[in-house]
Amino acid sequence: MGRKLLIEFPGRNYSCDKPLLYYCGKVFADRGYDVIQLDYNYRLRGDKNDIPALIEEAKDIVLKQLDMVDFSVYEDIVFVSKSMGCALAGFVEKNYMLRARHIYLTPVDAGLKYMERGKCIVVSGKEDTILESRKLKIYCVQQDIPLKQFEEVGHSLEHPSDINKTFAILMVIIRLYKEF
Repeated sequence: MGRKLLIEFPGRNYSCDKPLLYYCGKVFADRGYDVIQLDYNYRLRGDKNDIPALIEEAKDIVLKQLDMVDFSVYEDIVFVSKSMGCALAGFVEKNYMLRARHIYLTPVDAGLKYMERGKCIVVSGKEDTILESRKLKIYCVQQDIPLKQFEEVGHSLEHPSDINKTFAILMVIIRLYKEF
């Protein structure tokens, strides 16, 4: 069996050491994947609220971090991305002409164009204000893309007042990682 690779693309305020990506790395490492956790947030200089500009700024940073990766040795490549990382994951796949499978966690509008039926799943909160949940649902239905939306949570996928609900959501997402 060939080698397998997971690349994690963090969000604007969500690094790879936060729960959704930290446990993702653990799950995939346990399944024999090489794991690359990208880090670009501390290098971004632009307006933190201008997501399209931050994505553009991060592209060169991401390419520099991945330039030494020999993607040809991997038979399975999985990208797990959070927020603006969803757009960066799609950009990287196109730039390197890869065929990756994706788990998109709370994508932003700029990431929609990269989502393709049959090779991804999308996870979001119904109270997300970064990408309105109704717009995301319509897009996923039109493109026949699996979508898991959680009630009462926003872009962080954390319940604002009930830690037990947050843990329950995290467990559902960890199970998704294991089954992907």
